[in-house]
Amino acid sequence: MSDKQTVLIVDDVIENIDILVNLLGQYDLVTATDAKSALSIVKEEEIDLILLDIMMPNMDGFELCKILQNESTTLHIPIIFLSAKDKHKDIQKGFELGAVDYITKPFNPTELLSRVSTHLKLRAYEKDLEKRVTQELEKNYLTQQMIHQQSKQAALGELLMHIAHQWKQPLASLGSINLLYKTKIENSIKISDEDFLKKVEKTEELIKFMSTTVDTFRDFYQPSNTIESFSLTDATNNVLNIYSATLEYNNIKIYLHSSENENSLANENEFTQVIFSIINNSRDIFNLRKTQNPEIHIEIENKKVSISDNAGGVDESIINDIFEAFKSSTEGNGIGLYIAKEILEKNSATISVKNRDKGALFTIEFLTWLD
Repeated sequence: MSDKQTVLIVDDVIENIDILVNLLGQYDLVTATDAKSALSIVKEEEIDLILLDIMMPNMDGFELCKILQNESTTLHIPIIFLSAKDKHKDIQKGFELGAVDYITKPFNPTELLSRVSTHLKLRAYEKDLEKRVTQELEKNYLTQQMIHQQSKQAALGELLMHIAHQWKQPLASLGSINLLYKTKIENSIKISDEDFLKKVEKTEELIKFMSTTVDTFRDFYQPSNTIESFSLTDATNNVLNIYSATLEYNNIKIYLHSSENENSLANENEFTQVIFSIINNSRDIFNLRKTQNPEIHIEIENKKVSISDNAGGVDESIINDIFEAFKSSTEGNGIGLYIAKEILEKNSATISVKNRDKGALFTIEFLTWLD
């Protein structure tokens, strides 16, 4: 394959074509003596520039230009009209149809070469830019795929952690029951049927609770596209109920105040996952900085949720990028807040953060026109 750029010369006069071929020998040249042949050529070959005569039989240059500009596969090809028609209205029409230049015959060879060279350079830059854009889009697609894959893994990790915290007490209770009966049996202590039945019922309750915990978290992480009217307060309380064992395990106190009196319209499941991510972020920083008496305050108004903590705030060096992928103020992977922002934007809401008092303040706001 030739590295030369390809120029298509379209003219019904052979002598004119011969002159241009001799003049433009440094390029890869293709010729056509009518519009129909030119259309066939542009479908088969990659053309970088077209030198187009206007006065041709059957279909003139103006009509050919119009066809090329209306086709998605050819509209990017720069066209220079090369014609004896030198009236202002003809030149204006050429540019209106999409030509990049208009040269009148007889032309100055040096001027023609200069204009052809300029437009071929521009086309080369354009093709290079198209290639770069395509590469960046491919890179971004792969990055997005990687981010979402990691977010799934992070979500699975969170799921297992919270189940472990919720199971901690019932497992301890089951262990106590087993140890009690093992001790009685080893010491030949009589066990009444009534006492044994009570312990079996207690065991069943604990197992049921543990099973419900798994179902609750499974439903929580289940993806959904449902848009619904719901209370931000109720949804937030649901998160806190699910999260209660983890909060207790980490000695984190939650203070919630709500003045909400109307519902918001969004995906409730996705909203709760955002609240989950923000609370998780605070928990991680509490643990990282060994915060004494960790507290999270949640203020809910109509279509607005504010969440603040006393963890010392977001590092100023990353606060402007905290919602970008892989940016984290903890030792985590920096995906949680990025996914939170993506979810909220999909639900016509915004999220922002700033430092105040003893920690960070996250603010979620839904657009009012949704209702």
